[in-house]
Amino acid sequence: MMLAGWMALALSLAASAGSPAAASPASARSLADLAEVYRAVDHGQAVAALALWDRERLEAETRRLVDATGWRGGGSEATRLAAIALLCESALLDLQVDAGPRARWELESAVRLMQAGPSGSAFARRFYLLAGLALHSGVELEAGYAVLVQALRLDKDDPELLTALGAITETVAALRRYDRSPDSPDRGSPPFRGYSSESGAAGSLPSANLAEAQERYERALALDPGLAEARLRLGRVRLLRGRPDEAIAELARVASDARQPAQRYLARLFEGSAREALGDLGGAAAAYRAATQDAPRAQTGLLALGSALDRIGDATGAQEALARAGAAGSPHDPWWSYQAGQPARLDELLEELRRLIP
Repeated sequence: MMLAGWMALALSLAASAGSPAAASPASARSLADLAEVYRAVDHGQAVAALALWDRERLEAETRRLVDATGWRGGGSEATRLAAIALLCESALLDLQVDAGPRARWELESAVRLMQAGPSGSAFARRFYLLAGLALHSGVELEAGYAVLVQALRLDKDDPELLTALGAITETVAALRRYDRSPDSPDRGSPPFRGYSSESGAAGSLPSANLAEAQERYERALALDPGLAEARLRLGRVRLLRGRPDEAIAELARVASDARQPAQRYLARLFEGSAREALGDLGGAAAAYRAATQDAPRAQTGLLALGSALDRIGDATGAQEALARAGAAGSPHDPWWSYQAGQPARLDELLEELRRLIP
């Protein structure tokens, strides 16, 4: 829902009935009040009211809720968790309208509230994963990395957390391949200006490298061998590290077993690149063609297929693939989502948080 719609809903809050504190004006609502509105499944109205707040107001309300006493009762704990879920939903909506900075400080407030109570719950584990993935999606890589590191201190054996942390590490390390600075662990050609390459301690984001990402994916798969996202990313990292044979073995398993068409598409796309690295252009073309079966109009797969077919002398097939790639109205390519972490997972995690509110 667009911001204007949230504001319109917020103006109707004082007149609404059946919600906690329904008689008070929206502007006078505390974060605790809005959390109770949200907890009563009035999600849209609570988010609409929160959209009217500036950063200072939210920070003040967050401090107020963190400092509040009386967490002994189940109602107060439920209010805290509902406030966290409310902030997460608002942040995800802000990301949809490219309001990344606002989403970041909403998630930072949610982290403060999460730290104010028990940290070992299922709600906490799902929250930290959502926050890390959302910050990655919003290109707030350092903030996302910090959240996920903190979460792993609470649960070092959560395979999804390990995968999410590895994805941020992979993203930065892959970009560093185009950074000539002497402190870049993975260097390549032209400089990339989207991320600072200042030196950092081992295990920090500035020191991110592909070997570290690979280690995290391998740990995740040791804990959950069926985690397709970790195996897909492990295959890509092995390809980037110059091990195409090992990459193909992982990617073929994803292409065979993954339930999500986007994951199968990406597995075939990366397999095609791996086969090209081995000089097998026919095998590469076959892999790219298989990729287009799972995402028939995704441009990256069609362009790769056209290039491979052209190089093996199939001019007609190449022209057909390139024409399809240039057709108007092509949907979003899963390759772009891959670079943003797992944006498709965010709505699922939000639903999990809602179900876990007492």
